[in-house]
This record gives sequence, C-alpha cells and structure tokens, in this order.
Amino acid sequence: MNYQFTPLEDAVTYLYQKLHINVPSQIDMINIASNLDIWLHFVDFESAAIDRNGLCSILINRNLSSQRQWEDFGHELGHALFHYGHQWFMPEDFIAFQEAKANNFALQFCIPTFMLLRMPIPSTTREFISDICMTFNVTETFAKRRLEHFEKQLFGHRFNKYLNQLMEKQKICL
Repeated sequence: MNYQFTPLEDAVTYLYQKLHINVPSQIDMINIASNLDIWLHFVDFESAAIDRNGLCSILINRNLSSQRQWEDFGHELGHALFHYGHQWFMPEDFIAFQEAKANNFALQFCIPTFMLLRMPIPSTTREFISDICMTFNVTETFAKRRLEHFEKQLFGHRFNKYLNQLMEKQKICL
C-alpha cells in the first residue's frame, strides 16, 4: 500500500525508531519513559504530566486498567513532548487545543501507523478492532477511534490521488 504519512505519524515513527522499537511486543511504557529521561510514577489520583525545572514526570493513575494506563501514558507523553507551562493559567480555548493535540498524539503513539500497516486486515471491522486491542493493549473505544482516524487518512489519501489524476487528465493546475 502506498500510504502518505502525516508529519505526526512521521514523528512517532522516528521516535519509535530512536527507541529501537519495531514491533508491538517491544512497546513498554516503563522502558519508553526511562529511555526518554522521564520519571514515571503510579499514583492514586488523575494521570498528569509535570515539568519541574526541566525534570519531566508522568503520573499514571494506578487504579486504571493496564489498557487505560497505556492510553493515559500516550496522552501525557504528548503533553510532555509538545507543551510547556501549567494549564491553570491558560485560556480555556488554549487548554482545549492542547488536550485535542495530546489526544491525537496518544492515538498515533499508542497504535503507531507503521505498525498498524503491518497488521493483517481481517474480514470485519469488529475483528480488526479486537485485533488492535489485543496487539496494542488498548480499550475497544480507543481502538475504534484509532481505526476511524486511520480510515479517514486512507480515504483522504485516495481522494487526493484521484483529484491529482483528474487534474492531470484535464491539464488543470492549482
């Protein structure tokens, strides 16, 4: 398949390559945090990412399932890598923006596209969601959102390819 990676997908692929993680069985949040010099703590309250004088910590709620812990880790890692400052002092719209970016990062990071593309595609969407859950240790809701996102990317790629072919045929230039 000729898939066009987004800049975020490229960044996630690069990060995993730098960590020498090539297959889902190598994914481990404790090792990832350690290799990124991030302190990982399991706590009895809501998951969060904090930065104190350049020392980054990710706090994961220990009462969550292992799937939800992995999803929270991806979300909080998105904050740790791309956001700075404390949200208490930010406008609501900017907080919403950061949360959306962290959610998108989590989808891409917890279920990396380069690994998703290697998976055999089963005959039904339900089976594919189940396979994603088992392969990447995520919840069904998370796997479904990621698969929907992936399908939109595939459709967008095919649509752009179709438009380019149409414009070539008609000698249209944008």
